[in-house]
Amino acid sequence: MRPLPLALSLLITAAANAQTIASYKYDPFAIRTGSTTPSTLEVEVTGTPTSVRIDLLTGDTLNLTPSGANRWRVSVPAAQLLAGYGPNKVNHNFVGFVRVTGGPNGNITSTLNSSIQVFDGSVTIPPIVQKDPGARSSPRILNLYRPNLGVTDISSAVKGFYSYYKDDFDFVRVVFMLPSYARGIYSPYHMIVRNDVQGVGLLSMNETASYGSAGKLKGVTVYPVDNYIDCAESAFSHEIGHQWMNYLRNQSLTAASPHWPASTMARGIMGMAIIPPTGAGGPFSYNLEMVTSTTAHVTQVSAGLLQEFTDLDLYLMGFLPAESVSPVIVVQWTVACRDCIMPASVMTIQDVIAANGPRVPDWKAAQKSFRIGTVVITRDRLLNEVWGYNYYGTTRTLDQVIVQLRKKLGDNGDEPKHLVTVHGVGYKLLS
Repeated sequence: MRPLPLALSLLITAAANAQTIASYKYDPFAIRTGSTTPSTLEVEVTGTPTSVRIDLLTGDTLNLTPSGANRWRVSVPAAQLLAGYGPNKVNHNFVGFVRVTGGPNGNITSTLNSSIQVFDGSVTIPPIVQKDPGARSSPRILNLYRPNLGVTDISSAVKGFYSYYKDDFDFVRVVFMLPSYARGIYSPYHMIVRNDVQGVGLLSMNETASYGSAGKLKGVTVYPVDNYIDCAESAFSHEIGHQWMNYLRNQSLTAASPHWPASTMARGIMGMAIIPPTGAGGPFSYNLEMVTSTTAHVTQVSAGLLQEFTDLDLYLMGFLPAESVSPVIVVQWTVACRDCIMPASVMTIQDVIAANGPRVPDWKAAQKSFRIGTVVITRDRLLNEVWGYNYYGTTRTLDQVIVQLRKKLGDNGDEPKHLVTVHGVGYKLLS
């Protein structure tokens, strides 16, 4: 079962089959504070665009130029990359909007929020282990160089992870970078691999073998865009929450799955289904208060999501007993308003149990600690450990080193006999 992705206003496409952004990358993908080195922005575009540009946060505009089949690029100065950066940005900095124009009128057909990773004084350099020519790891992340692996090849990515690690993980996160992908499923999303929990609206299932797990793996979270991989950020908690919600069978909740309908639950970190009938979600910035048994007072508030799970969320996750769950309000959402009365109903935990059964295992027996593995898939390169994380070379850096080594070995560049390319992995030195 694959819940639909959270809608995060990252990519806006004007029309189907128009010129759209398929993938993008900054190379180097990260910049250190105080650096004066530019980074090249490369964008892959479908269709035949009229132009591609980036409208920078500073107010300036840079025009990208064609650099190959469906690819456009531009060098972005360090000052533009770091504009507005501060500790509150937590190692991500918004650079500007990438805009694609096309069609007879030159209209904007696709827009991308463009950010770059920033390394400041809060980032330490972890020890790196070179596992083989196509893999290296830090204590918390496995990086696989897989030039032929695309954003839809999730099973292969997770199997790649398990080829280096034992079946000791409850969840695996798959992150795509160099490039990140913007086509279609651009937001993080979670896939349930195994479910043994009753009372949350899900059937029992076990697809662990399809991902290379011997049975422990519960779910996989996919990050097509690397900027959202941050364990301290709400998107991380939100996606893990989809392992248990919302799949309840109560009639007032089913249409919004896997998010919540307009309700007091939607103020929590799981959000509201804002694009029916897809279930794609977003913030719900309203307070609800029952005024009669069938209506509620709806008032808009400035704050969006509360960055926490609600009582009902925590019950479904196995952290709270049923008696600790407060009644919730569900409104029949027809049109947004600032201050109005809407049809509404109250749902209790007894209503949830009546429709779905009690949670088994209950909160006393439920698992509350989970181990998460992370695999980062890079299609362009895997830098050797000799550079460590202090080095951020261009995409061609490794290629240039290989060329020089082959010259030293007397290899023919077209048909090397000593240092050969292993497609999908890297390079191999033959004796």
